[in-house]
Amino acid sequence: MKTTKQLLNFYIQIEKSKTVLRHSWLSNPNRQESTAEHSWLMAVIAMTLFNELKIKFDHLKVLKMVLLHDVGEIITTDIPAFEDSERQKSKPIEEKKAIEFLFRDLPEKSKIEFTNIWNEFEARETIEAKIAQALDKMEVIIQHNIADLSTWDQNDFDLTPFYRTDYFDFDSFLRQLRDEVEKMSVKKIVESSNIHRIAKRHQQAFKAIYEKHKNEK
Repeated sequence: MKTTKQLLNFYIQIEKSKTVLRHSWLSNPNRQESTAEHSWLMAVIAMTLFNELKIKFDHLKVLKMVLLHDVGEIITTDIPAFEDSERQKSKPIEEKKAIEFLFRDLPEKSKIEFTNIWNEFEARETIEAKIAQALDKMEVIIQHNIADLSTWDQNDFDLTPFYRTDYFDFDSFLRQLRDEVEKMSVKKIVESSNIHRIAKRHQQAFKAIYEKHKNEK
């Protein structure tokens, strides 16, 4: 009886990830993406890669990382990568506290497993963590590319070009996929006559990418 009550209480707590809105907007311009939706799309992307990546890795562990990596936002809320603030600087500490709080009443074996999964993701040392972290960064850009440009602010133009592109260099297929996402960003920004809004250091590269791929379907 104790275990079932513990689990039910956890479900009630974790449901709140559906209510936490992130900086990214949806294809529906009337609503922002929730933390739960961010993790869901990451999980679907991960599943599509299981048969594509040549490197060996634990598929289930990647899914676990994806589903758990941002539950701390239930307490900390979303802190955008571009934000230069005290809460951004204290984010690792505050998210760890949030995770400890959210996992506190889980049955012991689950609490240990979930905490270890979250810590492994944060460390980005294992192949599973590197994949999950890459998907985390890529989902952000994909969601921005899907959203209407009217939902972007200057921070989005500042962050989008080549965001964490080095996170994808460890696997050739992931590298190709990230490059396709980059081309999507370039097309969206150049064809809307907004290239002047990205940093000057990226403008020439964006123009070159656009000219090379503008006729691709």
